[in-house]
Amino acid sequence: MEASRLMIMSARQPRNLVLLIMLMQIMFGLLQAVEEWQAVWEEEKLEMERQLKIINKSPVKSFKTDYGDIFDCIDIYKQHAFDHPLLKHHKVQMRPKHIPESMVRGKSPRFLPKHIKCPPGSVLIKRTTQEDLIMDKKIKALGLINYPTSSHFNTTGVGPIDLTIGNAYAAAHYLKHNFGAKTIMNVWNPTTLSDQASFAYLWIANGPADALNVVQAGWGVQPQLFSSNYTRLLTYWTVDGYRKTGCTNYLCPGFVQVHRQISLGMVLNQISIYNGTQSDIEIAIIRDGEWWLKLFNQFIGYWPQKLFYYMYGGANAAVWGGMAASPTNELSPPMGSGHFPKDGHQNKSAYFKQTRIWDNVNFVDPEADKLLLSATRPDCYGSETAPDDAAPNAIAFFYGGPGLCNL
Repeated sequence: MEASRLMIMSARQPRNLVLLIMLMQIMFGLLQAVEEWQAVWEEEKLEMERQLKIINKSPVKSFKTDYGDIFDCIDIYKQHAFDHPLLKHHKVQMRPKHIPESMVRGKSPRFLPKHIKCPPGSVLIKRTTQEDLIMDKKIKALGLINYPTSSHFNTTGVGPIDLTIGNAYAAAHYLKHNFGAKTIMNVWNPTTLSDQASFAYLWIANGPADALNVVQAGWGVQPQLFSSNYTRLLTYWTVDGYRKTGCTNYLCPGFVQVHRQISLGMVLNQISIYNGTQSDIEIAIIRDGEWWLKLFNQFIGYWPQKLFYYMYGGANAAVWGGMAASPTNELSPPMGSGHFPKDGHQNKSAYFKQTRIWDNVNFVDPEADKLLLSATRPDCYGSETAPDDAAPNAIAFFYGGPGLCNL
């Protein structure tokens, strides 16, 4: 009896030893994986620190806002834009050369903090954080930024691009040669989860699908990038259809800032109220030597013509509308006011009004037969036009919806 018990124990010991060795191997493997992950993370951190030193130039003066953002006053000739190899010897243009004086009259932005203004010779630029770089990488990987198009949209020089899974839009496309456009869009604060986004943009574009040149500006709620759900002034540019070139705002060299009080990435704190007061902004992107960005009556800066190959002689498409982005396993966020245009226009729907095309001399109304409406998910977001009271031939565009669908 005792002998058989000893035999069982001696048989178990090798098995226990094997299990112990296997457990130690697993623990060693996990430890090694953690160490490798830490090494990669440390390397990425060092790379991001290097990038931040390049992007964030030494400020002349700095401001912190109530929203937690830091804005720096940077020497106009030392801004990150001039790190681009094509802009090494670029001479700054302080304003367009051939724009009529009437374009700088009218309303000034209402949302500007009164205490923020840079000294002469410097420009206001939102400081980039390590978190911005991490989120920007994720956004590009997820394809949250794109150009609105569909199989119905195809003109000479501008080809259709398949939207990355997880995007939907409702837009108006003007398919005719132009040198930019201007529009008035009301500003909303659609509710988005941390990995979603909701935008309203004016896009100007030209070129084949694999090398599409685009500049765009408007507003958006993009928690992935800004770690907050505030509505912000946003821009983007690309010269290869969003593949490798370009970025949001100042995250890469390209956009030349000239304004001392308005910065890309600023919070737009005056938001429209459903069935109540509407708050809007006037945005213009026009070519005058360079591709200029104007907010109300203020020229903020420009994308130098040197950056673009297919937009040297103007563009073949101007597009205005909304875009929503969401992981496919989540219900999509609202776009615009969160209500369909069919539910009512006045004080209810997101809009683009007084949209006009720059023909290199004047602003003209878009021709109705050159305008194409599209909505990739009409069950989630809608698009409609209606006569614009601002002018006899003007067309107002209404868009948006509640979302709540898998994109």
